[in-house]
This record gives sequence, structure tokens and C-alpha cells, in this order.
Amino acid sequence: MNIFTLERYKMSNVKIILFWGILLIFVLFTPLSLSSQNISMVFVKGGTFWQGSNEAPYSANERAHQTTISSFYISKTEITQTQWQDVMGTNPSKFLGKDRPVEYVSWFDAVKFCNALSLKEGLIPAYKISDSKVEWDKTANGYRLPTEAEWEYAARGGHSGAITDGPLAKAPYSGADTSATSVGWFDANSNKATKPVAQKGPNALELYDMSGNVWEWCWDWYGPYPKDPVVNPDGAENKTGQKVLRGGSWFTPEKLLRTTYRYWNVPTFKVNSVGFRIARNAEDQKIEEKKMDDELSLPGGLNLFEALSPPGKSH
Repeated sequence: MNIFTLERYKMSNVKIILFWGILLIFVLFTPLSLSSQNISMVFVKGGTFWQGSNEAPYSANERAHQTTISSFYISKTEITQTQWQDVMGTNPSKFLGKDRPVEYVSWFDAVKFCNALSLKEGLIPAYKISDSKVEWDKTANGYRLPTEAEWEYAARGGHSGAITDGPLAKAPYSGADTSATSVGWFDANSNKATKPVAQKGPNALELYDMSGNVWEWCWDWYGPYPKDPVVNPDGAENKTGQKVLRGGSWFTPEKLLRTTYRYWNVPTFKVNSVGFRIARNAEDQKIEEKKMDDELSLPGGLNLFEALSPPGKSH
């Protein structure tokens, strides 16, 4: 093999390595997307953080405690009316718009959507639903609601943004520290209506509207936070009859858009300020986390009713 042939051989190998390297980067960092519903899911690497805050006057309801979360996926935006209608065949929303978040949906409606979407995608439904009883099969690979802890962890930026040395003295908004104006829709800027998703700035995980637009259902029964550290909590042991809502909405004051703020209502409750986003277990979690951590290796080596219900609206 002469020197010219050798050089061409070397250049050919370099091109092959570059091709596979670029392809690997694309696969690892492109959000999981469902072709039929076009729902982008963002991988959230697990970790341990201080859930809640010490911020007055909210600290009693946001008792700070250490929480460890396993990795999971969460949808980049709130479920839109187009996505809902594609799965459920109806549109219950009061503020119509294909890219606006679906609203006027109860907690029961949200878990039914998760199961229907799972079946449509050939996945194992996460929920066993019998009348008003809903059981979560945590081994299922289908879609589900995020837990309250997962929701807060993701809203605060996940592995980098939510990790703190101690409890928050002042809780931020999702994607902004001092003002929600750049990241959320609320009473001061919404013109009294929901807005199409992803029109404001995202947070560190490229998640949109986790502060404002519509309240979002979580899986958990509402109850006091524990005092001791917990791992993958899924709600209060004492069933209060209320399900957790997070994030604030288009008509609430800015302070209710804080990432640690907690609200709740009965699972049958529905209003034009309540929607949801979906989550999913991270399959082959250790492999996913290793991919995210390792260097790339190339081939070869207010009271409750007032807070949730817009003034002057009937429900």
C-alpha cells in the first residue's frame, strides 16, 4: 500500500468515525417523540434534592425535606387540545385552540387519557381503573401522571437545577428566579385566557409552561409532607380525598406560579384553568443515565376555590 492509498484509507476511516459520532449525539440528545400524537418527552435524570421550601408564608405547607427521584420522562408541554382530541375523539376545553392546553378535564379524565394513549402506542397501561378506583402499576411502561415530587423536580430544572445544599429560602419560577413574566401566563399578562403552549421561555430542561397557563394534575393524594428523607414518594399515606395540582394558571396571581407551591382538589373537579402533562418510566434507567453521564464513545473504542376558579365563572 503506497502512501497515497494509505492517506485515502485514513481519511475514509475519519469520515466513518465522524458520521457515527454525529449520529450518536443526535440519538442521545433528541427528545423522545411520538409520531402519531407528536408529544415530545424529555428525559429527566434522577437525583436527590430538597423538596419544598422555607419561604414565608408558605413553609408550613411546603415543609422542606430531602427527596430522591429515579429517572423518568415528562412531556415538554402541557397536553394540547389537538393531542387530546387525537386520542379521545372529543375536546372538552372552554378556550378553544388546537395548540392551547386541554382544560376542563378532571383527574379521572387525565388518567384515562394516559391509558388510552398507552394502548394507542402499543404500551402497557399504567393504570387499572375500576369505577372510581384507580391503581398504579409502577412496572408498566405506559404513560402516566407525574408524581408531585417528579413534577417539582422537573419544574426546578432536574439534576442541575433542583439539587441544592439546603432548603430554598425563596422558591423560583420554572425557568426564572425573580419574575414569571418571561416564562409563564398568569393574571397580569394572559388577557384572561389560556395561551398556546411553548410561547414563553423554557426552563433548564426545555420544559414549557410549568409556571402558569393551566394548573396541572399530579398523581398524588394531597397531604402533609414527611419530615424524613423519602425515595420516590407517591403521595400522602392518609388519603385526604384531594389530588395535587401544581404550577398556577392563566388567572392566578404570580406568587402562585412558584415551583414549590401546592394546591389540591377532588379528582372529579374540572374547570377552564386545569389541565395536565404526562410522564413515563425511564426504561433501562441505568443505561440511560450512563449515556447522559459518560463521554461520547466513538465506534472502535387565596382559598382553594378562589385559587382554582376564575371570578364570575360557573363550573
